[in-house]
Amino acid sequence: MIMDTVSMDVADVIRDVNASNEAVEDQCLRARQAADIAARSDQAAVEADTDARKLEVAHTTVQAERPRRRASLPRQVTFALGTVALDGVACYFAAQALGGDQESTLVWTGLFLAVLGGGEFALDYYRDRSERAWRALAILIGVFVGLLGTLRFWFLAVIGGGGLVPALAGAGLFTAATAAFLALGYRALRAAETPQAWRTRCRARKTRQAARAARKQADHDAAERDRLIDAYLGHVRRMVLKTCPAERQMALEAAIRDHMSGKAPTL
Repeated sequence: MIMDTVSMDVADVIRDVNASNEAVEDQCLRARQAADIAARSDQAAVEADTDARKLEVAHTTVQAERPRRRASLPRQVTFALGTVALDGVACYFAAQALGGDQESTLVWTGLFLAVLGGGEFALDYYRDRSERAWRALAILIGVFVGLLGTLRFWFLAVIGGGGLVPALAGAGLFTAATAAFLALGYRALRAAETPQAWRTRCRARKTRQAARAARKQADHDAAERDRLIDAYLGHVRRMVLKTCPAERQMALEAAIRDHMSGKAPTL
């Protein structure tokens, strides 16, 4: 009975206020429309937040399978490629030992770098899949690095004309640098998150950003709703002051606010 009375009072007051002026009625309609928009925006924000939480849990679950591999995959891959590029000078000296022209030397340099880069990624790939294949690949890459060192020694000793000792020292330094950069690139890849974890993390980040945007839009729509309702309640307040007892004015105003917002009356 109390709820029915409140609903009747709210409906009567709104009807009387709207009948007082066409602009006031239009303001009431705009406030109700803003309330509907705010409700839909809030629901969309809640759903977006739920989706973001699900993907964050999925990323945590995937990441737990490789707890030590947490570094950003694109960053680590870029670092690994950088270590390969640093071997460019050493590979160029090795390519020059083959005695070709400038174009063929550059082609051989590119091939040597491709083998070193492919070796880094292959070592990382087989480390978690086949211990035997990883060991065999590590031996092959070690032999390849040794062959590059031999080519550099040949170039420095015979073609460069610097003598055996300086050639041996130079070839040894370049070979050590090649092996060191190769090891650094491999370690960088081993610290990188798995492709599955990276994809899940990217999806979770994008979904979280979308959830923040949805919540921001919902807050904006709610503020617009409240602004229109506050403006409309100014007209309600003037009428309520004249027609309702003092003890019911605040309660009726709150009930009208809830009604305009699409909520159940608080009384």
